[in-house]
Amino acid sequence: MANDAASLFSSIGTLNPASERANQYGPTTRRLGKGSLIQFKYNFAKPSHDRTPLVVVTDIMPAYIRGINLHYLTFPTIKKILQTSGMNACNNPTFSYINIKADQYIVSSFRQYKKIGLRNLKILDCSLVLNIMGSVRAIDPQEVEAIREAVKTQLNKVVNQNVAGTSEL
Repeated sequence: MANDAASLFSSIGTLNPASERANQYGPTTRRLGKGSLIQFKYNFAKPSHDRTPLVVVTDIMPAYIRGINLHYLTFPTIKKILQTSGMNACNNPTFSYINIKADQYIVSSFRQYKKIGLRNLKILDCSLVLNIMGSVRAIDPQEVEAIREAVKTQLNKVVNQNVAGTSEL
């Protein structure tokens, strides 16, 4: 039994040195490109910053990935960035900082991440995200007012029944 447990582990010396060197700069980014929508855990995040950013990639450098962290933007702005009628960032190999530099609100969410600090890197499907965002409907103020009135009416019925019942006693 001790031999079985020992066979689960191998010493560092028996690992392939090429694979050790390949991962020293963080996860591989061969499948990533400009316009990719990615999410990851970031080990170098400061306590007050986003530890799991959702980023539209603008640049991939040897040691860094740069892009727009969508967690710092509002829903309409995210739709504007991702939709083809807007900035068309989704899987667009020509998408870069130049496309966003005129909009200071979007520029405020532009970040640079060290590749070595990226963990659990996932590439998300932009079309799926856009479909989900398209199915979310805006709340009509008249509907909110109708709901508010219905709640008031129901509360009045409950409160008035209890008061009427106690006055008869």
